[in-house]
Amino acid sequence: MRKKLTVAGMIVCLVIVLCIIGLMTDSLPQFTPADRYRDLAGYFEVEPGEGEAVMVVNGEVSGIPAWQVDGRWYLDCEEAASMLGSRMYADYNENVAVFTVPQDIYRFVPDVTGYDTRMGRVDTEQAVIISRGEKWGVSLDYLSEYTDFSYTYYEDPSRLVMLADWSELTVCPVKKDCRLRDEADKRAEIVEALDAGAQVYVLEKGDEWTRVMAADGYSGYVENASLGEGSLYGETQQSRVPEYTHIIRDYKISLGWHQMTTQEHNATLEERLANVQGLNVISPTWFTVADNSGNLTSIASVEYVNAAHAKGLEVWGLIDNFSDSVDTLKLLSSTSARTNLINQLISAALGCGLDGINLDFESITEDRAPHYLQFVRELSVSCRNNRLLFSIDDPVPQFSGHYGRREQALVADYVIIMGYDEHYSGSEEAGSNASLPFVEQAIQDTLKEVPASRVINAMPFYTRLWTETYGTGELTSEAMGMDEAAAYVSEHQMETYWDASLGQNVAERDSEEALCQIWLEDTSSLAEKLKLIDKYQLAGGAFWKLGFENAAVWATVQEYL
Repeated sequence: MRKKLTVAGMIVCLVIVLCIIGLMTDSLPQFTPADRYRDLAGYFEVEPGEGEAVMVVNGEVSGIPAWQVDGRWYLDCEEAASMLGSRMYADYNENVAVFTVPQDIYRFVPDVTGYDTRMGRVDTEQAVIISRGEKWGVSLDYLSEYTDFSYTYYEDPSRLVMLADWSELTVCPVKKDCRLRDEADKRAEIVEALDAGAQVYVLEKGDEWTRVMAADGYSGYVENASLGEGSLYGETQQSRVPEYTHIIRDYKISLGWHQMTTQEHNATLEERLANVQGLNVISPTWFTVADNSGNLTSIASVEYVNAAHAKGLEVWGLIDNFSDSVDTLKLLSSTSARTNLINQLISAALGCGLDGINLDFESITEDRAPHYLQFVRELSVSCRNNRLLFSIDDPVPQFSGHYGRREQALVADYVIIMGYDEHYSGSEEAGSNASLPFVEQAIQDTLKEVPASRVINAMPFYTRLWTETYGTGELTSEAMGMDEAAAYVSEHQMETYWDASLGQNVAERDSEEALCQIWLEDTSSLAEKLKLIDKYQLAGGAFWKLGFENAAVWATVQEYL
């Protein structure tokens, strides 16, 4: 009996052991690296034709191939701008391509050798711009003289592997032989083998795996343990981007906008400055675009500039695009219109002795943005050549991420954040015009693209009275200056309290007919915003607009600026 139990026990143990082995065998592939290589046919998805090459830029594949003409590679102008940061601008309507450098604007005609500069004609062996159907291509060799990118040609498939945006691109050495895999998993298929000592370019850093591009343009994942310490590629390369100089003041900017619409308003300068302290720049709203041809309407005054200079103030004339007769897209997409506008503006500025130009073009939609940036580049050239300080007014980044602040920062002297209109006429809900969190977020977002030493934060001297009518639910608002808002609060005996989360006083009155609210702008709210200038080491502050302020705010301005 005991022997039978022993045999039975052995059989049970054997079955258990076999089950364990079976389970281990089934689970083994989960932990065993795969040795399967991926089929790379069609890897880049774009099939190049005869004389073409797939473009692989920092691991991103362009949908438009480059093409070769007489041994040189060309890339679609728009694609070059989006993928390489090229400043070559194609104006198909006027049959001209424009390339800006710090102190000049080069003009090219497609399929024609040579190009025009301020100093005369420059000859080239081949055309820098060539036409191909309805599009134009730009010579990569020419672009590489002014833009930080490099490229290497590989066959099978025909491709140009490009390294661009050097200041942001990280390169890592492979410290031991490893596999580039299709996914961040040891069981994933192998794209290619990487030898120790090879260089790879980081596309996305992970906790255990890093997505990289190999030198031949193939990308995939490598275990972090196989990579050495990374470094910025740009640190080992000589930048080819021309140096842009900037006019920077060695003191904090304190700017007030002086709004005016007629020549007669120039006589109000003394009145506007009666109680002012701590201001060192005044910006009169003198210039506006008159039509789509780039003609300028000006109410500039030499006497005004002389009077402001006598009070120790610089004058930065403001130009806007607020005329109803102007189609901003048509205006800015025309090279001749941009040139006409810039020439008239610079002539007017020099004629009245301005110290600078303040650009305030608003409602820049995404389709207008490339043309707007080209206008900014071209205007910067004329300002730089004429020693005119150039500043740009931008809505907060939350509303205008497509404005190209990084490019603005390169070519302009100062970028001004219009830190208001958090809630505006037409908003669906009542709220602050410029709460402290809103303003601080705008500053933080701007500093991701613009150096703090050239960022000016603009603050409002106005607020809004919000009225929500009961029954109809209608919400209306009315802009008010500081004194007007304070008088309204007093007259209507509104309850006022300090909202520390917003950094301002809030006034409310609830009646049977309506709820009235004002998020007040006063010395207290202004002080909280001014503190951000020191906190983030900004270049200064600006105020919209003179005449809306309470006289008491100037002591606060002087304290912080």
